[in-house]
Amino acid sequence: MDFDGVIFDMDGTLTEAVLDFAAIRAELGIAEGLPILETISALDDPARAAAERVLLAHELRAARTAGLAQGAGEVLDRIAAAGLVKALLTRNTREAMGIILQRFGLQFDLAWSREDGPIKPSPASVLAACEKLHISPARTLCVGDYLYDLQAANAAGCRSVLLARPGNRQFASQAHHVIEELPQLLPILGL
Repeated sequence: MDFDGVIFDMDGTLTEAVLDFAAIRAELGIAEGLPILETISALDDPARAAAERVLLAHELRAARTAGLAQGAGEVLDRIAAAGLVKALLTRNTREAMGIILQRFGLQFDLAWSREDGPIKPSPASVLAACEKLHISPARTLCVGDYLYDLQAANAAGCRSVLLARPGNRQFASQAHHVIEELPQLLPILGL
């Protein structure tokens, strides 16, 4: 096997894409193309706190209504059965991540939200996850549905996988592998 571990994104990867980023931007007055979290973090304290409450409401609503992506349970089970470590690395809040983990009974060797440290596209969280899991980035596969997932993985020295969805295929050139459904990950892992 070429890999010792897999790091998954959450929203739009392990769960159905429910967050409406255009609606969030519109409600917060954030221009299209600007990153939501980074824009919020640059606001002054009262404005940042208000924006964070709006974003949290969207994230919690999505966590309570999103479905598990097709094949996600089977893929996670096969990865665990093969003895590979698995991590969840999301830009979402810890509270929303906890709801998803509990709703679907998902277990990871490491689950990392935005409160746990640097967020994607920084490779720092990917590198920290690899260090905590005692796996080499070169033997780690990172799976996500957005450019930031791929940028973080690539900069960390991991292999990146784009879960292709309508509206994200323009990121395919940034990925080492492109899949249409999560079960297509298994042959890449040699499972």
